[in-house]
Amino acid sequence: MATSSPFQASHAEQSARTERLLRAAYDSHGPRREGFLAEAIVSGVPLACTLARRYRGRGVEDEDLEQIALEHLIRALRNYRPTPGSDFRSYAVPMIRGGIRHHFRDNAWAIRLPRRLQEIQSRVNAVQPTLAATLGHWPDHTELAAATGIAVAEIAQAEQARGCFQPLSLDAELGTDADGTIPAREVAQPGNTYEFVDQVHSLRPVVDNLPERDRLILRRRFVDHRTQAEIGAEIGVSQMQVSRLLRKIIGHLQLALSA
Repeated sequence: MATSSPFQASHAEQSARTERLLRAAYDSHGPRREGFLAEAIVSGVPLACTLARRYRGRGVEDEDLEQIALEHLIRALRNYRPTPGSDFRSYAVPMIRGGIRHHFRDNAWAIRLPRRLQEIQSRVNAVQPTLAATLGHWPDHTELAAATGIAVAEIAQAEQARGCFQPLSLDAELGTDADGTIPAREVAQPGNTYEFVDQVHSLRPVVDNLPERDRLILRRRFVDHRTQAEIGAEIGVSQMQVSRLLRKIIGHLQLALSA
């Protein structure tokens, strides 16, 4: 009777099978030991791939992430020494995660940030999805601070540094609409500073009179530096809808300036 593939088994079954193979390898020698280790590698691949997927979309190719995770899985398999009550999964997961995080810190940064900020971003990334699901909205800095034990000011500083893995080209279009703008057009142009300050003060009462959701969108985008996708997750709309809402709000502010 054919046995089920380890890729189809549950996490518990995969972990139990890997543990049995490693204990058998530990009690064996030579080719027999290598055979057990080879089977354990196959059994542990789903664990490595699952951990690698959690770091997708942060500036490192998916294949590279999986390769790094597999390398550290194999290292963990070969270094593991089973004892009564020990558990390979508990031993391997921190090693694989640590290997991936070290790769980000040492190789993936286009702009070199202080290690402290890199570590804060990694810790924030680890808790944000779960916290958002629990709260029903994207967590703000105060909620992230409570969940991670990191000071609000440090989280704000790390969040402002986002994008250093893959800085956006100034010529890249923003959004998916045909009339999408490009960052180069949004960069401040030389001009009269006093006129700019006067415009900001002129807009204050206009912003105060905006609907609550519009004020929230402006704050999240231009004060908290959230992405359109993050804003959409918080208010319950798509990224494209956020893009349209922003254009509408900014258009309203431009009209107020020209009035």
